[in-house]
Amino acid sequence: MARILYAVNGDGYGHATRAHSVAAALLARGHSVRFLASLKSSAYLRTVFPDRVDDTFGLCISYNQGRAESYRTIVENIRRACSEWSRGKSVIRRTFRTFRPDLVVTDFEPFTAFYARRFDVPFVSLDNQHLLTHCLVDRPSGLCMDLLNAYLTIRLYYGGARRYLIPTFIRAPVRYHPARLVDPILRPAVYDKRATQGRFLVAYKGAGGDNDAMRQTLESYNRMPIRAYGFDVTGQRGSATFLPATVDAFLDDLASCAGVIMSAGHSLVCECLHLEKPMLLVPIAQQYEQAINAFHVEQLGAGRAVESLSAEAIDRFVDGLESHREAARRLPKASLEGVVAALEQEIP
Repeated sequence: MARILYAVNGDGYGHATRAHSVAAALLARGHSVRFLASLKSSAYLRTVFPDRVDDTFGLCISYNQGRAESYRTIVENIRRACSEWSRGKSVIRRTFRTFRPDLVVTDFEPFTAFYARRFDVPFVSLDNQHLLTHCLVDRPSGLCMDLLNAYLTIRLYYGGARRYLIPTFIRAPVRYHPARLVDPILRPAVYDKRATQGRFLVAYKGAGGDNDAMRQTLESYNRMPIRAYGFDVTGQRGSATFLPATVDAFLDDLASCAGVIMSAGHSLVCECLHLEKPMLLVPIAQQYEQAINAFHVEQLGAGRAVESLSAEAIDRFVDGLESHREAARRLPKASLEGVVAALEQEIP
């Protein structure tokens, strides 16, 4: 069996929950897995694999009033690197020398990919972002600068991977090899959820969402009850109930709601499609991947996308719930089998 070093981007929980599912499947097949992670991913993975995580330096995105800001992101990461990079570099090098991996898997974590090349260890990039660089993807008009920023960032992160595995719900021709599309990867608890159809909506504000504007719209909407997660308030406010962001409660509501109001992050979009939940998507501005996700959810008929949330947008979404649900029902379910088999094929 192989020793697999799994490096995980620390900005947001989507990378960590994906790594959780894949690593659990690899461990079940007898492989040894160790993680290099940072920020939110490190905190999450330590709760699941407490003796398998080494904490290192990781990059993050800076937001301002619901928009991702390139300049602030660069400045903030340089500031953090001045005090944290030396320790992070030592952790990565020590892990390579003591764990001696046969294969490195990186989920949008660039530094481990660099050291994999330096230590002559084959590495696989497992990340949905490569859809934008390695495939011919239908996209909305405009957004040229967002596309350029996304393309350059992803290309700068990675080079020289043995394979690029792209978990995605979007079917697009591969343009650059070695790349391969695989099924979306969900957090473990979602695979076992049984979807039901309740009479309420779930709203989720991820990192970077416009907190005040979205909250005020939810508070004033009274056609259907709304259970809202990810905001900086709790309790009943108008017609919406704002709840603390506990994973179990959120997943229970996600599986039993009538529809979801959210940004267009890859992980939650895939979970909604798997559970056949209609989506009203408000992509974070200047996040090109979110614009692509929202565009394709609309193309599939599984939801609607809007630039900003309003009561009128929610009304139109509610009117179309049944047709969106039926479209989601026709889509294939997510599975781990393909991605695990693809990773095992890359073990030397």
